[in-house]
Amino acid sequence: MNLIKLKNFLVNITVIFTIFNSTPLWANENTSADKNTSFDDRLTHADNIRSSQPKLFLDLINELNQDANNISLEQRHYLNYLNLYLLIYQGNIAEAINSANALMNSNANSLLKFRAKLSLANIFAVNQNWAEGLSTVSNILTELPLIEDKKLYPFALIVTAIFYNQIGQYKLGLSYAQKVELSSEQGRDNCIAQGLILESRFKLKQLTPSDPAIKHTISLCRINNEHLIINWIHSFEAKMYLEAQQQDKALELLNSTLQNALNTKYPRIIADYYSLLAQVHWLNKDAVLTKQFALKALEFEKKEDTAQANILSYKLLFELEKAQKNYELALLYHEKYTIADKLYYNETQKKYLAFQLAEHQAKEQQSKIDLLNKENALLTAEKVLLTTEKAMTHSNIQNNRLIIIILTLAISLLSFWGYRLLKAHKRIKQLAEYDALTGIFNRGHFTHIADSTLAYCKDADQNLSLIMFDLDEFKNVNDTYGHACGDWVLKKTADVCKSLGRQNDIFARVGGEEFCILLTSCDMQAALQRAEACRKAIAEINTTDSGFQFNITAGFGITDAKTSGYDLGKLLADADNAAYASKHAGRNEVTLFKKETVEQEVIKLDDSLNAF
Repeated sequence: MNLIKLKNFLVNITVIFTIFNSTPLWANENTSADKNTSFDDRLTHADNIRSSQPKLFLDLINELNQDANNISLEQRHYLNYLNLYLLIYQGNIAEAINSANALMNSNANSLLKFRAKLSLANIFAVNQNWAEGLSTVSNILTELPLIEDKKLYPFALIVTAIFYNQIGQYKLGLSYAQKVELSSEQGRDNCIAQGLILESRFKLKQLTPSDPAIKHTISLCRINNEHLIINWIHSFEAKMYLEAQQQDKALELLNSTLQNALNTKYPRIIADYYSLLAQVHWLNKDAVLTKQFALKALEFEKKEDTAQANILSYKLLFELEKAQKNYELALLYHEKYTIADKLYYNETQKKYLAFQLAEHQAKEQQSKIDLLNKENALLTAEKVLLTTEKAMTHSNIQNNRLIIIILTLAISLLSFWGYRLLKAHKRIKQLAEYDALTGIFNRGHFTHIADSTLAYCKDADQNLSLIMFDLDEFKNVNDTYGHACGDWVLKKTADVCKSLGRQNDIFARVGGEEFCILLTSCDMQAALQRAEACRKAIAEINTTDSGFQFNITAGFGITDAKTSGYDLGKLLADADNAAYASKHAGRNEVTLFKKETVEQEVIKLDDSLNAF
């Protein structure tokens, strides 16, 4: 059974820095602040213990809010920041966003505003607003070189590393986490940074269970009482043992650290542990314990960031009930597994698209800056020409020759920059409209062209069809043969399908392994023949050139304007539902969307229908 991959690092840095909802068993609750202590000292004390002693932090904040009648404006800003931290911890996201923006727009000192901006990046991660989060992280990185505070600088690096890991950009996350080691002497900062490094290496397939960095990081975190991170690292170890088919070692590790995981009272960690224990017992053919731990994991189904545990648990329960011939219950668990898996996939795609959009916007902004620089160069050249004209009235023939040379050089330089500008414009247009890997349209350009095409066909009362398909078991290709092989499959699929099409067909890659073809002047039957031709061509791809031998198939879904109307969103949704039905019908199928019953019918075609 393939191991379900670990989801991105903790949903927000608050969870990392605020370990428990109640007092941890190992926390020192005797450390408190005397009410006779000055208000400034109590503010500082609350800031210092906000993660290591969350219960005491909460009590101290309540005291400070009660005693805040006659405090200075600077003290009020500091207290507002600590209350912002508390709002995030308690899950009051909307109120936390307002509080962060208010603090950033106040006359608080620059360091406090920067800390509020870090909290805002964290908040955007909590509510999965990836685009705004990436923009905020970009601003943080711009301001970071100006930060002189030795504690705040590594803290900002940690926030950045966490955010990049959350959106699946593990190489970037790794680079920023490694910078923390060079900028901080704080053991707690280094514990968190080492945890991020281990996560990035785990995701990048650069980590093994015997790596000495694991023991080193656990020792460092134990010294600094960061027990949640320790249990999070143990979950990595267990997954690596399972990937290596060493379930006995995984079971020993999970059993020996289960109570510590329960002590964290953090649903994500507990659900992970229970789902992994369920998987171990399934591999050991213990049906009773498999079901027991899978159901325990699903007790946290509604909690934040337990999607991967839910997916694994539902899949195990489905396999278990199917093996025991409880088909009705097996079907129920399979439906829940499918829903959970698709939701997680869609969320992963949202993160990827947000990152791609941010990259594109950065390139576009840089292009605008380059254009302004070139315009300034032109203005400077014009000024030189005017100056030269004045000088010509007072110069001799020899000077005139020199001026002509200068003008020639200036014109040559302008021509060169104009040529570079034209090339840059063409490059930007290519990036904006075409998928860099396959060479076909990307989703953004497809949407733009498709909307115009639909409007034209609607006005002309002309039918059109839409085919959507995605590659079966593509994730297994990436996991088994590597991403380079997966890229080869995507390019080859695009090539064979493009060779079957007409010149005016609109063919695009709209997701990771999802493709879409918009066929004008085609009814459903013509689209059906095209889809079947593509299906056969994909299935006949010889994978020898990739360096491996395996089969490639795809599931297709078809609809047309007469069935779904001329709204692009409706056409895509109906075709996607039909393609999803192909998956459930056994894959390598073509399914027509049926409007009357909103059900999909798998169409089996013989070679006589293949007209392409």
